[in-house]
Amino acid sequence: MFYFVLAFSISWVVWMVPLLASRGVLSMPGAVQIGLVVLGSFGPFIAAYVSLYRDGGWPAMRDFAKRSLRYHIGWIYLLAALFLVPLIGLCAAFVYARLGGPTLALAMSFAQIPLLFLVLFLVGGSVNEEFGWAYAIERLQQRRKLLSAAVILGVIWGFWHLPLFFIVGGSQSFMPFFAFLMFTIGARVLFVWAYEGTGKSILVTLLFHTTANLTLNLFALVDRSPQRDERGFIAFGCLTLVAAAIVALTSRRYRSALQPLTDYSL
Repeated sequence: MFYFVLAFSISWVVWMVPLLASRGVLSMPGAVQIGLVVLGSFGPFIAAYVSLYRDGGWPAMRDFAKRSLRYHIGWIYLLAALFLVPLIGLCAAFVYARLGGPTLALAMSFAQIPLLFLVLFLVGGSVNEEFGWAYAIERLQQRRKLLSAAVILGVIWGFWHLPLFFIVGGSQSFMPFFAFLMFTIGARVLFVWAYEGTGKSILVTLLFHTTANLTLNLFALVDRSPQRDERGFIAFGCLTLVAAAIVALTSRRYRSALQPLTDYSL
């Protein structure tokens, strides 16, 4: 509970400033608002390390940090982390196009992808959040089955973003919250599956998170026009949840009891 209170407090307090600025209550340049949104997103990261220091001091913090360097994550998890969510996004874009949305096509060139991937990895939410959610899932699963813990964390993750939905012009302000919550629950189930399957490698969740954010740049799933056609993102949220359900039903890790398996099987 200490971790969640601290993570939410840091993020929400910082985000309140750009939220008020976007609504004309405060006067602030747009670049500063964006900077504060990014700064607030480090709430889970900061809270995790404060909690780790509280739990076991510098040794606990050092050991936890080493997990980000654990690169032996297995091909199946690496491929899933890099391509599964973009594939879901492609399917959602196809469904959206069939429903009358934009024609199925990439929204950016391949040449732009590597730099955007790097930016998203470092400050786009991956490093900012995944150390914190890794800390959280380990605490949640101490008294719960892994799937239950993953779903609960997915809900918490979704609500942690809530202030961003009220920042005028921000990405979340164009998304229906219920569909975003479907996405965060489904995505967290996928992330935790990979996290546990790789021996608790934070790197795999960093990659998963980055490609999830990249997907929303690759395909026109979020309508920023005055019409705000939400069908693209709703399709994305639903298909992410379907993919997560398939993984949950077929993975031995999610069928296990309170403690995850220690081998590297699916």
